[in-house]
Amino acid sequence: MSPLINWKRTVSTLTLSALLLGTHSVADASTSIKEKQEQQKKVQEQRNNVKQNQSNTSSKIKQNKDEISKVQTEVNKMDAQLQDIINDVAAKRQEIKRTELKIEDLEADIKGYEKKMKAQEAMMKERMATMQTNGGGSINWAEFIFGSKNFSDLITRMITAGTIQRSDQELFEDYEATRQSLQEAQASLKEERASLLTQQKALEVRQAQLEKKMKEREARIKELEDKNIKFESQIFDLQEIEATLIAQEEAIAAEIEAQRREEEEARRRAEEAARQEAARKAEEARQAEAAQAAAAARQAEEARAAAAKAEAERAAAQKQQNNNNSTQSSASSNQTTQNSTPAPKPAAPKPAPAPAPKPKPAPTAPTTSAPAPSGAMFIQPAAGRYTQGFGPASGQFGYTFHNGVDIAGPVGTPIRASATGTVIRAGWGGAYGNHVMIAHVINGQVWTTVYAHLNSVSVSAGQRVTQGSNIGGLGNTGNSSGPHLHFEIHKGSYSYSSSSAGSTVNPRQFF
Repeated sequence: MSPLINWKRTVSTLTLSALLLGTHSVADASTSIKEKQEQQKKVQEQRNNVKQNQSNTSSKIKQNKDEISKVQTEVNKMDAQLQDIINDVAAKRQEIKRTELKIEDLEADIKGYEKKMKAQEAMMKERMATMQTNGGGSINWAEFIFGSKNFSDLITRMITAGTIQRSDQELFEDYEATRQSLQEAQASLKEERASLLTQQKALEVRQAQLEKKMKEREARIKELEDKNIKFESQIFDLQEIEATLIAQEEAIAAEIEAQRREEEEARRRAEEAARQEAARKAEEARQAEAAQAAAAARQAEEARAAAAKAEAERAAAQKQQNNNNSTQSSASSNQTTQNSTPAPKPAAPKPAPAPAPKPKPAPTAPTTSAPAPSGAMFIQPAAGRYTQGFGPASGQFGYTFHNGVDIAGPVGTPIRASATGTVIRAGWGGAYGNHVMIAHVINGQVWTTVYAHLNSVSVSAGQRVTQGSNIGGLGNTGNSSGPHLHFEIHKGSYSYSSSSAGSTVNPRQFF
């Protein structure tokens, strides 16, 4: 698993482990309001720094865009000039083409004239031969022939010297005029062609210069666009950093609040259980007291009944004695004996047995919908085999330290939350592909776990998950060479380093 884009490196400078309750325990009420305010102030400073960087980068982006716009305006002018030159060159080329066609026509005419001249020359040669035969001895033919450069020059010399008769002179003059016209036409066309070729070369040089400038312009625009992309990437990274910073803060605060509510609920349940137990004991005491009072009343009633019975028995005995005294006058000794006999005492009432105590009701145990904890701080988040461990790496994938462990398995293998916590991020994220990031607060210490390359994600940011609950399925997204889970544990908030452990610890020490 390779590192994320640049924002991850920048995040490493903005960790929250020292800012967001790194030593705060949910159960520790000794953290003062002032300390909390100081922590919040530091976090706000970090946010302000990120926003200031965003503002500076946005300003640079605007400046860069203005520069691009200015260069583009200049380029548009150059393009217009270039187009004018291209059009001019095209027009000149068309003119050259027309001239070349005209030259071709003239050359065809010249060939016709040359053919005609050859015929005329043949006729003139015959006339000259006739002239030499018929009295041409007065003409110095050697001077004319050997002093002439060519036949045309010979004719010119003879016409000038007046050695050609009037009847032949028109033939010779027509020949000379045709030759002269053709020479002038050929010279004019040659000069015009040379001029056009020179102008074409000049235009081509200018075109080459403008094309060079246009390439320079394109290179300049490319440079500016690259800068613009860089600036836009920077502001995107800063936005990602700020979002991660806020998400971590919110997730940790939410986790702390959730734990506070859990402890408050546990305290409330304990107080309710204690209240119910006290009420039960009070009811038992009241029932015991009532039972004792009832028993005492029964004993008193029995004692009164026994006393009444004894009194009745005594009265009956007294009456019987009186009767005996009146009927028996002679037996004084017996009467004396009878009179000396004491009356029997009434029997004491037996105490009533105490009522048996009622059995104690069993205390009501508190219930919870959360799964029973495993007892381990972190659990292995997926079943499978380890394909890469925690520690130094080859650098093949852009990092020289592997900040977590890789667990290979079939696509869709359930991924479990390694510990109870609140989700910071859930979704797509660069080299991590589909991933989940969870904030935990365990015994007052902030921890962050990362689950990368998921095929599917079944939780969302801000959601609270319990240890062992399903958060997604194993996959092969992002920078992954095969289906596996890349799992990281950070002590404190998330911060990444491609060359060292950074804030990460070896997850296997907890399993």
